[in-house]
Amino acid sequence: MKTLLDTNILVHAYNKSSPHQEQASKILKKAMQGEIQACLTPQVLYEFFAVVTSAKRVEHPISSTEAANLCLDLWECNEIEKLNPSPRAPLEVFKFVEELNLSKAEIFDCVLAVTAKENKIDNIFTENIADFKPFKFIKVVNPFA
Repeated sequence: MKTLLDTNILVHAYNKSSPHQEQASKILKKAMQGEIQACLTPQVLYEFFAVVTSAKRVEHPISSTEAANLCLDLWECNEIEKLNPSPRAPLEVFKFVEELNLSKAEIFDCVLAVTAKENKIDNIFTENIADFKPFKFIKVVNPFA
């Protein structure tokens, strides 16, 4: 079963002050060793970079260089599948925006959901269950629950 890893899984894995750090690190380690069929998107890595380098978002931000190197390591890991939205993804994303009355940053979760759907991904690991509940085509799993 293929699983898309949401940004918060990566943030917890690399944030030593997170109460979920140990569990998130185990998930990421299993993904990098091919023990679970994990997937990432460029968007998740961009969001991860933005969060872990911001003192407003994490207690102990890391340098841009360190964050970039972590992102490159994850992107270059052969055991983690890389997903991209198709050129037609915006059509479906904005259809959902209208149907579900999405606004502001909700569009980013919609893009992830649509990307997962296009790539036939079964579920997503995230602690933000409510953000993905509107998308009935993907199973949402909070690995910290």
